[in-house]
Amino acid sequence: MATYCIGDVHGCADELQELLKLIKFNKENDELIFTGDIIGRGPKALEVVQFVRELGNKAHMVLGNHEINFLAIAHGAQKAKKRDLLDKIISSQKFNEIVAWFSEQPLLYKHPTKPIYVVHAGIMPEWDLTQAYNLSQEMHKIFTDTLTFKTFLAHMYSDQPDKWSEELTGIPRWRFLVNAFTRLRFCRADNSIDLENKSSPSEAVKQNLFSWFEKRTKPLDNNNSILIFGHWAALMGQCNLPNIKALDTGCIWGGRLTAWCYETNTFYSVPSKQNLLN
Repeated sequence: MATYCIGDVHGCADELQELLKLIKFNKENDELIFTGDIIGRGPKALEVVQFVRELGNKAHMVLGNHEINFLAIAHGAQKAKKRDLLDKIISSQKFNEIVAWFSEQPLLYKHPTKPIYVVHAGIMPEWDLTQAYNLSQEMHKIFTDTLTFKTFLAHMYSDQPDKWSEELTGIPRWRFLVNAFTRLRFCRADNSIDLENKSSPSEAVKQNLFSWFEKRTKPLDNNNSILIFGHWAALMGQCNLPNIKALDTGCIWGGRLTAWCYETNTFYSVPSKQNLLN
């Protein structure tokens, strides 16, 4: 049995199937864990959703910012944008099932038997994996309480607060957590987060910004666990840390779709069929 983590698919269903052929994925024995953003801006979002759902307990995923966007649209807190290519999902007969399914997905996935954690964007430098997981579970309760979740969505779109504190409560706390788990790239020197800059770490450092993983000063945990993340195509899979692995290699932007196998510590990738430069 092999465990494969897969970077941001963004509706690139054809590339996903090619990647699964490359790794010789066996749905009877292997399992897949997706880093989020399986939908958004790609041509076959509904097909990707259908495929992942049909795998049942052989596939797991975390919510990315594009899934959060979809849930906001589904609950009337945001209007759909043409460029996100969500029309087929929105008009699907299984729309309500898909909304419910996404709402059940975590912001951080902890493998039940292997030292693997998966998040879409990242975790704050001051958090260890136990704290991050507990905070993810806290948000899971919000996401699965429809009334509370709809209230949150109506106030979700803001970059503030930009610094973590255990004293945060209510909507400011929830907003910070969703932003950290699904949008995080850079931190300032004081560990406050900058959610606007999307460049490479080498460029951002000129602005006194540092990648969230560079700002870490303590181990993830005491179990030599591995944290997998996506979201950041500009990294092209490079973060150069043994226990933190980046898997977004920009498939939707004409790059590649990438998987990593836990058992062999091997990366696999296939070229994109997309040509989105906007």
